[in-house]
Amino acid sequence: MKTIETVIEQAVNLVIDAGEMLLYNVDDKKVISKSGTANFVTEIDIGVQDKIVKGLKEILPESNIIAEETAENEFLLGKYTWILDPVDGTTNLMYGYKYSAIALALFLEGIPYAGIVYNPYLNEIFTAQKSKGAFINNKPIKVTENKLLKDSLVTFGTSPYNRAKADETFRITKNVFLKCRDVRRTGSAALDICNVAAGRTDGFYEMELQPWDYAGASIILEEAGGKITDWQGKKLDYINKTAAIATNSYVHDELMEAIK
Repeated sequence: MKTIETVIEQAVNLVIDAGEMLLYNVDDKKVISKSGTANFVTEIDIGVQDKIVKGLKEILPESNIIAEETAENEFLLGKYTWILDPVDGTTNLMYGYKYSAIALALFLEGIPYAGIVYNPYLNEIFTAQKSKGAFINNKPIKVTENKLLKDSLVTFGTSPYNRAKADETFRITKNVFLKCRDVRRTGSAALDICNVAAGRTDGFYEMELQPWDYAGASIILEEAGGKITDWQGKKLDYINKTAAIATNSYVHDELMEAIK
């Protein structure tokens, strides 16, 4: 019987191996539009997902896998459940913007247990395991100690798949911008949350995220000392679409108030 540490180590190696597929030349990618504005899937999304799903079934044959490009997911956090985003930042990938990641989470008995987020362009792999801290390339990371929003760098997402939320998002962002040091928009929620974990930014928010957008990164953030909730301050359930705020924990309430 494999130990859970062995399972996680094998999953990390699988994600790193699959990450090579994101480095293919942009001209080699066919793009398929999905439902909704600016909602795309490339042949690389599908290839990465197929490779990782096959590998995860070999690592833990009895596990449930919730994945972005799967038509019929079983949204239940059973004994062993993986949540996978094969490419977080698909539009970036299409344009060769080099800010995309593979994001993977492991849940045990419904509890978030391990997170893996890999940015192959920078060769950075963020990892975390419950009660064991968070790391980039095996080096420990921690959130910033900024206590005030006015001293904070904040990233945000624009929910491009639901542009009906654009006016509200940018109204909120103007208010946040006037109260913080500066704002950024990158196009990858998983990497934005991980950058809060790494102390590169102080906060992140988005009005609409799917479980695969935030699951792996949120575990890394919390193990780095950060906090993630919905916009009302409630814990995320990891199986539903949600609005999210991720911070160093110190500015959480102030950012939440600025968003409200």
